[in-house]
Amino acid sequence: MTSSRSHRAALGLGLMLSVMTADAAFAEGASTPPPAAPTTPAKVRIIGADGKEVVTPEAPMTDTDRFCSNIANPALDARNAMQLAEIRQAEGEISSKIDELEAKRAEVEKWLGERRDFIDSTSGIVIDIYSGMKPDAAAAQMAALDRPIAASLLTRLKPRQASAILAEMPAPIASELAALIVKKTDRASAEAGAKDQSL
Repeated sequence: MTSSRSHRAALGLGLMLSVMTADAAFAEGASTPPPAAPTTPAKVRIIGADGKEVVTPEAPMTDTDRFCSNIANPALDARNAMQLAEIRQAEGEISSKIDELEAKRAEVEKWLGERRDFIDSTSGIVIDIYSGMKPDAAAAQMAALDRPIAASLLTRLKPRQASAILAEMPAPIASELAALIVKKTDRASAEAGAKDQSL
């Protein structure tokens, strides 16, 4: 009975001290909150009537306690190893997809560069050729080309050269090319053409 009272008294005294410490810290306006409660149970010292610590024997572990403590760490290690293997597999898949995308991007960039270089060099060369020709010779050559290509070339020439070439062409071809140029370059006529087709 005495040890039970002393045990209760020790617990009560410890509780009072912790409450008083927390109240004092709060009253002083401490900026830091009181420390969090420990996550593991604290070991309580029991003091006997003579003032000496009473040593209580620890309860022996049951078979269930021993089994749980023995398998807890290996199970956690196995779970962590499985998760790590899954993460490494996902990293490998992601890096292979990134490599594929990088290869595709490099291929597309190379193709775009070659296309841009071809268009730039070809159009510059062809325009230089037609701008250096006499209007009657250029008109005969352009009349034999596809109409969209001939119209595109005429739009890239200087207006004076283009008008001289159109003047040397047969009237039906010249009017067809002029109509195509207007259709492709004039926004209002393109919108009107779209409305006519929708009707």
